Amino acid sequence: MKTDYEIALGEFMPAFRAKVAKLMVSKYRINQQGVAELLEITQASISKYVNGHYSNVVKCAEARINDDVAKTFIREIVENRDRNAQRYMCKACQRYHRFDCAITVK
Repeated sequence: MKTDYEIALGEFMPAFRAKVAKLMVSKYRINQQGVAELLEITQASISKYVNGHYSNVVKCAEARINDDVAKTFIREIVENRDRNAQRYMCKACQRYHRFDCAITVK
């Protein structure tokens, strides 16, 4: 059985990134390279997310992530240039899994 942390790393993080990447490209009209720089991942990863080239497990996890949580995260990193937006991702992960994380960013 997977631990909460294994699920967070293997399912939640890619799902959250996919949802955020899609929203940033479609709603905020940021190009893939710009999204990659803001999320600090590769442009190839953004392309994969935007074009739906990832596992069904991650797609199911993505569907469970609240759009408002993703949009809050986007606002913090795009509009406010908050490089500490990690705390929003942590909160979203906790909502997704309903567990208390020992490494929550404050």
